[in-house]
Amino acid sequence: MRNALLLFAIVGSLTLVGSATGAAGGCHDVSGTFVAVTVVPPECPSFFCTGGTLSGDLAGTYFFVATGVTPTGDLTGQSTITLENGAVINGSDTSHLNGDGTFVTTVTVVGGTRQYEHATGQLSAPGHFTATGTEGTYAGTICLGAAESDDD
Repeated sequence: MRNALLLFAIVGSLTLVGSATGAAGGCHDVSGTFVAVTVVPPECPSFFCTGGTLSGDLAGTYFFVATGVTPTGDLTGQSTITLENGAVINGSDTSHLNGDGTFVTTVTVVGGTRQYEHATGQLSAPGHFTATGTEGTYAGTICLGAAESDDD
C-alpha cells in the first residue's frame, strides 16, 4: 500500500509540474507565450514593472522589476516566475528595446525554490508592447542542479 501511495504521489507530481521539472538535475528545453500588464507604484518599486501570465512549459505568473539602464540603452532587471505548482524561478534580465515597439528580453536563470534552487540556464523572450503592457513568446533551456538534501 505504501509503495502504491508513493508511486501515485510521484506520478501526480510529475503531471503537475510539467516538462521543465522532471527528474532532479539535467537540462530541459522550455517554450511558451506570455502576456503582461504594466504595474505602477505602489506595487511597482521601480520606474518600470510588468506582471503577467506564462503559458506553455512554465505555466504560471511572473513579475518583472526594472533595476537600471545600460550605457547602450538596454533595460536591466529582475524577474520572478511562480509556477502553478508554487515553485519559483528567479531571473536576471536584460531587455533590448527597439524603436518599433518590439523587444527581446534575455532571462538568465539564477536559482529559485524547490527543484530550481540551484538552477541555471537562459530564456529568450521576444515580444512587443501593447496598449496595456507586453506580449510575446519565450524559449530556452533550464538546467536543474542536484538537490543537496532530501527536504526539497
